[in-house]
Amino acid sequence: MTTPKIKLTYFDIEGVAEPIRLAFALADVEFEDDRINFSQWSELKPKTPHGTLPMMTIDDGPAIVQSQAMLRYAASLDKTDSLYPADKMLEVEQAIGLLGDFTRAWQPNLYLAMRPHLFGYPEGYSKTEEGQAKIKEMRENFVANELPKWLGYLSDMIDANGGTFLCGSDKPTIADCMAVATIRSFTKGHVDHVDADCVAKSNPKIAAYVERFCALPEVKGRYTTGLGASQ
Repeated sequence: MTTPKIKLTYFDIEGVAEPIRLAFALADVEFEDDRINFSQWSELKPKTPHGTLPMMTIDDGPAIVQSQAMLRYAASLDKTDSLYPADKMLEVEQAIGLLGDFTRAWQPNLYLAMRPHLFGYPEGYSKTEEGQAKIKEMRENFVANELPKWLGYLSDMIDANGGTFLCGSDKPTIADCMAVATIRSFTKGHVDHVDADCVAKSNPKIAAYVERFCALPEVKGRYTTGLGASQ
């Protein structure tokens, strides 16, 4: 089967496109990693189907959106069928669902600084003394009390499935691609009031899991900051 011509467009950050990029890397699928600057977004946004990124085209066809659809598509190109194995479908989907819950729990703590109107606060709230104190309180509380809970759920899942990856295989699945990207986002030191070592301190087993994934030949050397960065 001829590999299709794939173009994945997203900002020049890891974000929600990173699990897709990782899946393509693990599947040994070439694609155009089209990374745009935030300054380009206002011009591109009206040209996207739903005003969102990431966006993908296949063989110059119509634009495709929704990151999880793209993630599963990437898995479908894996010739080893290990990224989304049929006999592990429920385990993979359960892990993806858990990671979605984890992300939704964290988002208010992150986005209050950028989109306060979504949470009932006026524009510019994050620049006020009250807003800055609120963001600090929320993020520190999440790291201290909520992050250990979510990492514990993932750690329990790894233990229950053999101790290597999330879904009981010696090879990662798309659930691991999503998990590693999610966990790494807490460890790069780019979010105020979130220490880069918070994951390692909270759950060393999960930190070792991320390091193990990032040491895979297809991934090694990809990162320069955060958990899994090349030394």
